[in-house]
Amino acid sequence: MNKQKWMQVALDLGMEGLEITTARTVSRELTWFEGKMDTFVNSKILYTSFRALVEGKIVSVSLEKVDDDKMIETLTQLRDTAQYVSDSEKDIFVGVMETTEEHSNKVWIEPEASAIQAFLADLEQRLLAADPRVKMVNQLGFESVRNESELTNSLGVQVQDGYQMQAVVADITMVEGEDLRDGYLVRPVYDLASFDVEGFVQQLIDKVASTLNAKSCTARTCPVIFEKEAMSTLLSCFAGMFSGDLIFKGISPIATRLNEKVFSDKITMIDDPRNLDAIHMQNYDDEGHPTYKKTLIDQGVFKTILHNTRSAIKMNAESTGNGFKSGAGATGVSPMNLYIQQGEASFDDLLKKMDNGVVITDLQGMHAGVDFVSGNFSLQAKGYLVQEGKKVRPLTLITVAGNFLELLNDVQAVGDDLEWQLRSITSPSILFNKAAIGGNE
Repeated sequence: MNKQKWMQVALDLGMEGLEITTARTVSRELTWFEGKMDTFVNSKILYTSFRALVEGKIVSVSLEKVDDDKMIETLTQLRDTAQYVSDSEKDIFVGVMETTEEHSNKVWIEPEASAIQAFLADLEQRLLAADPRVKMVNQLGFESVRNESELTNSLGVQVQDGYQMQAVVADITMVEGEDLRDGYLVRPVYDLASFDVEGFVQQLIDKVASTLNAKSCTARTCPVIFEKEAMSTLLSCFAGMFSGDLIFKGISPIATRLNEKVFSDKITMIDDPRNLDAIHMQNYDDEGHPTYKKTLIDQGVFKTILHNTRSAIKMNAESTGNGFKSGAGATGVSPMNLYIQQGEASFDDLLKKMDNGVVITDLQGMHAGVDFVSGNFSLQAKGYLVQEGKKVRPLTLITVAGNFLELLNDVQAVGDDLEWQLRSITSPSILFNKAAIGGNE
């Protein structure tokens, strides 16, 4: 397509500007079941999205196929839809800005399909042989994704970004006596030839075995450790509280508390789209604004609101480079590579400090059990009981409830076990002085 001609025609039709983003995603997924390949899917998606600035409002459309012969028709329809956008939704385009760029230090070696099949066949046999309690390998899969995008606008911006990811997933069933438990593990794979298969197998076996013969407990209010995966899940539920769009609307639980202490002084939160430890990094957001590292919470104090261009205008601020799309949809305000800064306590240290309490390892029911505006949550959970700093027995059919702000103000210690894996929002394990545990024992 002739991008410059599209932008000139947009200006001729009375638009104030045009932005064109082209994105290409190549993905591959292979699944394995009972000794043979179950599915093998290759996918290539190319789409072009247009965002037009009309009377200070942005309208957008995404197309899988762009026809230069229908340029005037497409742009006219795009321009005319601006009349349906509220005059309160004013916006701007990002202009050219000086910035440096970071480049991922991760090297992904793409394997041949035959190598993936051999890897999954071997992994299946290793899982079945690792422990006599493994009765079935329910799912094995390998997935890879490679994305490249380019954004060009009529203000002279032309920036490129991209990311790559490969991962293996396994799901198994283990049986002990009359008790049956399922569990899964997903891990990034940079190179099949050097992937720690034995470590992966042992980690999955240990994870599922630790839940065998789990039962509920009596209801109690006690010290609680949210293990890193569970804490990352809980943080994800409330990450929107930093969004300038939601803060402007008054539906963030910290909407009026900028520069106030909202969490324990043991909590510092960072948003860093350029974090080289994370799987996915971007030098620019989906509006072309350079990304950068921001401290959202500094030792408990709320310091930074996240913005895209639209929310920044509403709040008389500047974009923080957090204008990201969900797929080919509209650009919203989102964190990217958000994390709670890790502390100095090992997980064993957290257990000793807690002495008697509950460790939460898994959370479920986030859609129904979280009230974002109030910060209240009541979630189904799994974990284990701890006495005198030692694991006693696994727990299931329990709930954990509280208020996110109150919980994050009641921190006893922050763990040193932060890891990214495949997450874009992550946290180390955290010991809280108390939380409400529901059970039916």
